[in-house]
Amino acid sequence: MNDPKRAVLTDENREESKRLRAIWDERHPRLSQAEFGEMYEIGSQAAVGHFLNGHSAISLKAAKGFARGLGCDIASFSERLARQASEIASFTQSIAPAPVGVPVSPRDHPPEGYVRLEHLSPRPSMGPGNAVGEPIHIVRHLDVLESWVRQKVGSADYDRVKILTGCGQSMQPTIQDNDLVFVDISERTIDIPGIYVIDVHGRFLLKRALILSDGTLVLKSDNRDEFPDEERIDLRRYADTVNVAGRVKAWWTLRQG
Repeated sequence: MNDPKRAVLTDENREESKRLRAIWDERHPRLSQAEFGEMYEIGSQAAVGHFLNGHSAISLKAAKGFARGLGCDIASFSERLARQASEIASFTQSIAPAPVGVPVSPRDHPPEGYVRLEHLSPRPSMGPGNAVGEPIHIVRHLDVLESWVRQKVGSADYDRVKILTGCGQSMQPTIQDNDLVFVDISERTIDIPGIYVIDVHGRFLLKRALILSDGTLVLKSDNRDEFPDEERIDLRRYADTVNVAGRVKAWWTLRQG
């Protein structure tokens, strides 16, 4: 494979596509691949075809779309993705209520035109890395303009969007210290280059990441003057030490006037 933007396919990925294709052929969806991909937020006709034919590893987002559209469980074609979906569900459901004294909106529901998002306690490091040493909890709820979230995240599934506070200088000038970052926690694989929140051997990082065609994970900083070094991890040997928490889709920077 020569495309550095696409994650390396494994035998497990190909077997998942093979099982998904069998379900597709058995259920015979009445929609075209293009219509199916648009309706269930999988992507274009080409994306649907790549997932079915084993040309691309099935992402969690795509797996959820296929499961809804085909009326099946994710586990019927991918135990790996079913576990990821379960972990995200448990992660969301087990978060403790907001601590006493943290201001939250007195409304039961956000104002019209807004969506309510959870601002969580972990602070990913734009530097050497932070350890998540305490239970994750909700710091506060933030009501955010729905049209802005839809534009930046590209989906109406707002439960998958969590807000974290980045800390450090390694992603300047793109993301500043203490900026609020909007993380799509359904994107648990690095399918395309971008900015991700990643746990690397216990270090909770916010970095620009991509996977090369040889299976090497490359982590970069945007502040090349102060943080010029790249970190490279051979996923063929150390994949079990890397856990992708999600992809950063947007951020808020507060500037002093």
